[in-house]
Amino acid sequence: MNDDLSLYDTSGLRLGKKDAVRPAGLRDLRQYVPDGFPPPPASFGVLRDLQAVPWGMDGNDTVGDCTIAGADHVIAAENAWLGTEDPRPTLQVLEAQYQQLSPGDTGCVIAEVLRDWRADGLFSMPGGTNRIGLYAPFDHADQTEFCQVVSFTGIAYLGIQCPRSAQQQYAKQCQSGQLVPWTVVPPSPIEGGHCIVAVGYTTAGLYCVTWGGVVLATWEFIARYCDEAWALISQELGEKGADTLGIDVGNLAADLDALSEHPGALAVQSR
Repeated sequence: MNDDLSLYDTSGLRLGKKDAVRPAGLRDLRQYVPDGFPPPPASFGVLRDLQAVPWGMDGNDTVGDCTIAGADHVIAAENAWLGTEDPRPTLQVLEAQYQQLSPGDTGCVIAEVLRDWRADGLFSMPGGTNRIGLYAPFDHADQTEFCQVVSFTGIAYLGIQCPRSAQQQYAKQCQSGQLVPWTVVPPSPIEGGHCIVAVGYTTAGLYCVTWGGVVLATWEFIARYCDEAWALISQELGEKGADTLGIDVGNLAADLDALSEHPGALAVQSR
């Protein structure tokens, strides 16, 4: 394959994450884990197994619903990891949810999506809405913490400032049928904010779901472009004993409940 990334069509790879913000009063995950997580395994997730999951584009080829597509990818990842069968939204339901949160297709703020996901649930389906139990931001500059979060909770919900090169590398991956890692390609311009879901890692980087497929975002790429990272504790994981991971679920839940009472308490998050 030609290495000229400009040859690859990225028109069907939309973005849609607004600027990173941080809820006032919500602390970093590590502050809710008084004894700290144990050391993470050297790797987590098998690429072949991750590629076998039917992730779905979820409309992110036509609208900027990456945060909502990411929520569906979280459900899919948890079903695969925990052996659960939580219903996933149809494209119609997913698009309706996005239109509700972003009527003008201007994208979404991750912190607001998470707040609504926990408080009211996402995706109105016959079986009810999908809800997350707990969530907290974590240090997106700490590789070890990335590995701890992904290996002990199964996923990480991430925001990046997406360079054009990442879209081109993904387009090349789709055309070639071979994994094309996301690397730093200076001076590739930033096209906008994007939400992706980490579902595994190796010493080379994070396996992340986006645009219906799995990419390998190198650690150098994550260090350069990731501007927010969130740990999610699903209701299923909570029922299986999230407190056994050392998380002070009582204090975290109390802080999240306070956010619901003051939904406007958001501030711009600096890197």
